[in-house]
Amino acid sequence: MGRILGSILLAAGIVLWYHGGVSGRTSLVNLGIGAIILGLVIAAMPSRGHVDREALFLTCEPSCEFVEKLRNDLELRGKPLIIPPYENLPKGGIFFPKSRTVSLSLGKFDEGTVFVTGTEEESGVLISPPAGWALVNYIEENVGGFSGTGLGYASSAVSSGLSALGLGSAEAFESEDGTIEVFVKPLCDGPVYADPVASAVLLGIAAGMEELMRIESVENVKDYIKVTLKRLGGIERWL
Repeated sequence: MGRILGSILLAAGIVLWYHGGVSGRTSLVNLGIGAIILGLVIAAMPSRGHVDREALFLTCEPSCEFVEKLRNDLELRGKPLIIPPYENLPKGGIFFPKSRTVSLSLGKFDEGTVFVTGTEEESGVLISPPAGWALVNYIEENVGGFSGTGLGYASSAVSSGLSALGLGSAEAFESEDGTIEVFVKPLCDGPVYADPVASAVLLGIAAGMEELMRIESVENVKDYIKVTLKRLGGIERWL
């Protein structure tokens, strides 16, 4: 059922996005992008106690292509930010800044926002919920919430949940310089923020630490992807 509904939303979103762009109606473009993102998330959502691995895999490619095209077309040059769940965004989000220098105002964000406008440092594209939200939500429903529990517990909880679902595992370590190194096996090739497994790990860590995280670098390390995150402080700092 999730795959069917997700596919319908995905198709409707593409139509709305296209017609909004042709007609110059920003509202339709926003609605279309929102429907595409929601469709990708719903198609990957676990149901009845199990995960449809094939469905998750099938969402990876269109999700990666869509997000990368959006970043390239809009010239979003800043490093992606992982936003933990908070009042305005209860499912968290991923923000792609327009500029390499970022000045956020999270009080402006909400679940209906796609294009964030303002100065170049404030502008960008917001995706909420992120690709891994469905997995994080499923894991929390079964093992309990981990917001504010810290890096160790949150990363272990997500890793254990992924392992139980047959989706691999992950590890996270905080370095002496304050950066966080995450080792995860993504489900498919493509940006880590568009992969449901890797995205779930990053969102879980941000939620556990209740801090914004910036993706500093991504590299291959044997069978894993190593993601280096920089801590940017809690929500209150950016309101």
